[in-house]
Amino acid sequence: MLEALSRLLPLTRYPYVGERINCPVCDHALTTDVANLDRRFKRLPTKCCDACGLLFTNPMPTEDELGAYYTKYYRLDYQMATTSPKQKHIVKRNREAAIRVAHVMDLLPSNARTLDFGCGSGEFVCQMLEKGFDAHGFELGEAYGRYAQSKLGERIQIEKWQDLSFDRPFDMVTCFHVVEHLRDPISAMSKMVEWLAPEGLVYIGVPDMGQRHPSRGFGGLHFAHVLGFNHHNLLLAARKVGLRPTRTIAPTDIIFERGVAGEADQIAVSGHRLSQEIYGNGNAYRSYLRYQVGKLVKR
Repeated sequence: MLEALSRLLPLTRYPYVGERINCPVCDHALTTDVANLDRRFKRLPTKCCDACGLLFTNPMPTEDELGAYYTKYYRLDYQMATTSPKQKHIVKRNREAAIRVAHVMDLLPSNARTLDFGCGSGEFVCQMLEKGFDAHGFELGEAYGRYAQSKLGERIQIEKWQDLSFDRPFDMVTCFHVVEHLRDPISAMSKMVEWLAPEGLVYIGVPDMGQRHPSRGFGGLHFAHVLGFNHHNLLLAARKVGLRPTRTIAPTDIIFERGVAGEADQIAVSGHRLSQEIYGNGNAYRSYLRYQVGKLVKR
């Protein structure tokens, strides 16, 4: 209980020790400070990679610290859910799932086998099944995973991605708003490729931290999102695991196929330039103030 309360008190550190790491995408060692606060006015050190512009928490929580957080606190912390998702969450996720299903319908054969990496409460898997696909998913969180299993049975596994293996490949692996939670995105994306059929696709969506207008500044940062991608460093991460974009739905909502596109150094420079423009030189704080004042004016 005390640890849960400590996550809410402003101007205090989150209860983790962590470790200093190089950039999780490009392994560059040098960073620039972005902000030392998050949207709850909690003390959270966010850095910008000086090579590719990835935003990331550093010191980074360890794998065990992240695992404990997602097991015990995440759903309660950010969605006020304990044993199962709230109805408003289900309605929202069903709406999002319908949009995502529409994006992939013309890219898959009618009997395609699909896997949703971090499937949450299972709405995307459910809607893919309704369209006739052989859909599966897995989820780390016990509460949402059990809820998904109650609807979809053995098609849903409750397991860490590091511990999973499959006896048959997938025509598509989807991963919606999960990679930003992972301290090792390259290994996770490599797993996605490993699970693919030869002509398979990977569909990744993450929050877009490259939005110039409006930018919420440090108001877009919080403990659960240990990584912050823009379009370019997401492309760079995909390139490192042998993926290239085949359909770009939004800057950080992209369907990939196997292959290599673009020069890595040029992609990294573009990512760094964009992040510095939005968050560098104290812009994370100025943008936060502009955003909050803009909301007041609109009222």
